[in-house]
Amino acid sequence: MTEPLSASPFAPSQAGDDLLALFYEPAIERVSYGWEPRLVTRVPSLRHGEVMTRVVTVDTGMRYADALGFVRQHETGSSMQLPQLVVTFTLRQDLRWSDGTPITAKDAVLGYHLAQAPEAQGRWRALVKRTAQFTALDEWTLRWVGIPGYLSADYPSFLFPLQPAHRWHDQTLPTILADHTPPATGPFKIVAWEAHREARLVRNEHYAGPQPQLEEIVVRFPQYAPESWNALLIDGTCDVILPDPVLGTSWQQWSVLSARGEATIWADPAPTVLRLDLNLDPVRHGAGGTVEKIPSPLRDVQVREALNSCVARLSLTYALPAEAILPAAGFIPPNHPAGKEAEPSGYNPQAAGRLLDAVGWRDLNGDGLRVAEDVPGFTNGEPLSLTLHFASQYFVIAAHLAADLDACGIGVDLRAVDAQQFYTPGIPSPLFGRHFDMALLGWQAELPNVCGAWLSDRIPDETNGWNGENFSGFAAEAYDVACREALLALDPESQSVALNKALGLLKSAHPTLFLAWRPFWFVTRPEIKGLRPDVSAYGTLWNAEALSIGDD
Repeated sequence: MTEPLSASPFAPSQAGDDLLALFYEPAIERVSYGWEPRLVTRVPSLRHGEVMTRVVTVDTGMRYADALGFVRQHETGSSMQLPQLVVTFTLRQDLRWSDGTPITAKDAVLGYHLAQAPEAQGRWRALVKRTAQFTALDEWTLRWVGIPGYLSADYPSFLFPLQPAHRWHDQTLPTILADHTPPATGPFKIVAWEAHREARLVRNEHYAGPQPQLEEIVVRFPQYAPESWNALLIDGTCDVILPDPVLGTSWQQWSVLSARGEATIWADPAPTVLRLDLNLDPVRHGAGGTVEKIPSPLRDVQVREALNSCVARLSLTYALPAEAILPAAGFIPPNHPAGKEAEPSGYNPQAAGRLLDAVGWRDLNGDGLRVAEDVPGFTNGEPLSLTLHFASQYFVIAAHLAADLDACGIGVDLRAVDAQQFYTPGIPSPLFGRHFDMALLGWQAELPNVCGAWLSDRIPDETNGWNGENFSGFAAEAYDVACREALLALDPESQSVALNKALGLLKSAHPTLFLAWRPFWFVTRPEIKGLRPDVSAYGTLWNAEALSIGDD
């Protein structure tokens, strides 16, 4: 792997998380988008009474969370009533750190305090901002209390990470991050870390789970250029090459080795979906802050439906496996429990042609280009042509989409934009300024929050500082209701129902065409056994204790 600066819950990176997974076992582990107990007696639940909500008063000046989980400060003079989530966790009493010291509640309390350090980053830093209290009730019991309004079905993950208080109780986070041989809770423990060379791990005899099948893992940090990493697999220097750096290499070089039986590519659909947003209400920004609405064929839902049938999603995944591994049917990751067996919208250019003919966009002379014929707001003979904006790294995918639409008689003007400008809120961004016809982008499909990207009050404009994520301008009251139900649900089943209802409403209106799931992948020698790629887990080798080497 690429050498991380540190391996800590408070300094997340792909390489750091992958190394951390070898020696740090979370109290409750995320597996297949669900939760499994590791260092606790059981996963807290509403049924057993460890999870509850109560109504509290929020006065002026107090913090609270809105429906999307954003932290706000109550500024009006009147108070308001909001629900407050309370979760109780109970640690197992037979746990020990790898150095033999008993694990107790004070180790989780230390994790809570470290998450508040200014140097802390990632999800624990975000959780601290949404935490009102985190206290130890006794030697093994802890209680998390959220700020008013913050509700989440991911409450099993709210137990702050256990940190060895017997070793770090008086240390600052920068000092802790520099400690490269910390006590472990996972299947292995680090016994040596030599910068720019390797880290060496051996079995943790105090591991609470089944003892690992491997006796030792050596994590090498080769100083190689990306195109040379395949040599490490061929000559046996490495058995596994993890996502950092393999995601920066060419898929083709590994597929050649795979065809020869010298490598195995392990891929799982990442929770990042490629999407094509269709602007329902494009605008032009003029001098003095004026905003002018401009005509667009995409205001017509039948035109949007036709575009949806013009896109050959399966061909895209075949042509670009490193960019689009699986056709997408919506914003719910394919392996998520909330996902249904829905097929992506079918590729049917003939049906698309009939739809376009019906609304007046016709190929009158057989030259392959559709033009307006009695289309309201357009001059007869005006070509059906759309701009496609995208960040520069998506050029090849954009070209594939342009070819698909061209085959349907739709002209496409490709416009690559610097990624920083593309994704930075403000008028200069075609996304946030909403001066585009079509926009191609990758989007993190973190549930349930992802549905918020189509809420009617999240359309970016001057009033919200250009910070909304509803780039298409889609607005539907029924969708808002379903999405907000999902955002506030504590029960995963209720959340799933609401998410699927919201997604159904979204797909029927076609403001966004979901194209494909991007891959999360790494490479191993064929002899490596026990691997279970899981993009929902917090480390590629999250089940390191099950790994083995064999020829069968």
